[in-house]
Amino acid sequence: MSWLFSIRSYFQTRILLISALGVLSGLPLGLLIDPLRYWLSEIGIEKSTIGLLSLVMLSYSLKMFWAPLVDRLRIPFLFKIGQRKSWLILSQLLTFLCILIVGFLDPSQELNIFILFVLALSFFSATQDICVDAIRIELVDKKSIGEAAAVYIIGYRLGAIFLSQVITFYIADSYGWDIAYFSIGIIFIISSFILIMLLPEPHRAEKPYLSILKKPGLWFKDSFILPLTDLVSRYKQHLLLLLFLTFTYRLSDMFLGPMAMPFYQEIGFSKIEVAQITNFYGMWMTILGGLFAGLTLHRYGLVRNMIAGAIFVPLANIPFIFLNILGKDINFLILTITIDNFSQGFISVVGITFLSNLVSKTYTATQYALLFGLVVIPPNIISSGYQMSNLIDSNPVKGSEVNIVGMTNLFQAVLDYKINRMVFPSSQSVYGTTSKLFNDQPVKEDDYCGLQHQLFTYAVMKLSLIHI
Repeated sequence: MSWLFSIRSYFQTRILLISALGVLSGLPLGLLIDPLRYWLSEIGIEKSTIGLLSLVMLSYSLKMFWAPLVDRLRIPFLFKIGQRKSWLILSQLLTFLCILIVGFLDPSQELNIFILFVLALSFFSATQDICVDAIRIELVDKKSIGEAAAVYIIGYRLGAIFLSQVITFYIADSYGWDIAYFSIGIIFIISSFILIMLLPEPHRAEKPYLSILKKPGLWFKDSFILPLTDLVSRYKQHLLLLLFLTFTYRLSDMFLGPMAMPFYQEIGFSKIEVAQITNFYGMWMTILGGLFAGLTLHRYGLVRNMIAGAIFVPLANIPFIFLNILGKDINFLILTITIDNFSQGFISVVGITFLSNLVSKTYTATQYALLFGLVVIPPNIISSGYQMSNLIDSNPVKGSEVNIVGMTNLFQAVLDYKINRMVFPSSQSVYGTTSKLFNDQPVKEDDYCGLQHQLFTYAVMKLSLIHI
């Protein structure tokens, strides 16, 4: 009976509204990923430029820096409909305009302006996310935060994948990218207005209003400083432990994330197999994992589920070891994706619920954006490092250039600042003397091994630094 009660909780009006908010949050994000990259690649934009455009996603990681505005700055005229709803409708209107402009610009002729509006789209979309996160937390009681997190993630994925990617590609194939972006923009803004009319303004412990014009110093303190001191005062000696837990809770999953696609390719799975199993089937497993987490959170509470997630997610990486041993095995890939994506959905909901419970409803937007930044910034760093290693592996010459220039600058700095002692690790100590390369001969420190080996970088770098 208690399980039935938990399932019924998903059909509360406010929970359903939060799922719709998730769809609208995911929709602009999807446009910034695969459709945008495919479009630019199709018209011949350089891959380096397309790669740099990935930086637009930084808005979602850095939104903590302007989240206080959503908490404490009133929007003229619009604030009468509520602090949260006014910021939500403003961010959605600006997001809609950016979608239209990006769609009707010609990146082959107006690339700089195009990039500018893509950045603007990312910024306003991230601002919408700030509003939605605050509303999601404030609209329900603590007992229902888990269900709210589950339906939000499901909505987010449906908006980002099905609406923004699948439908966009279909429309673009028949009518062009301008019509595709226009169509998605119209769907987005109509849905936004309908939702705004249905959405109640959340009740929260709002502090007395301060004018930024009359008391800028006090306003800055109240908006940017007090949310941090509030966290410190509420959790005191446990704050560092909570921040460490926030930072590390999904770290095992994040390390493997960037390496998944190259791993499937190296084993021998085709693009179609990857698309069908890891993307489509995997998405539904993620949704099921999220729904299950919402039910168990409602029944067993947060602490038990966090312990379960901390055990379950690292163990879910083990099937990848066996997949590596077995090689290309479709059935075992399905099993691996089932376990991995289900666990991802589970821990995502548990993690978001954990963060949502930490924030004060006085500073919801600010504190959640700050804590969320601790979660998403590490994988960005990890992903960047992985991309750099990929670059060096695929292009040894470029890798050598990077190393040579970097080390040259380092040694020049040593000279400029008159540093007397510095440790320079030998490649021999790193790679060892027992490695065999050519004619079964051991590798020596000064060997010039050619472009196919890592020691090439060291050899060239060492010769270049002799001049310094």
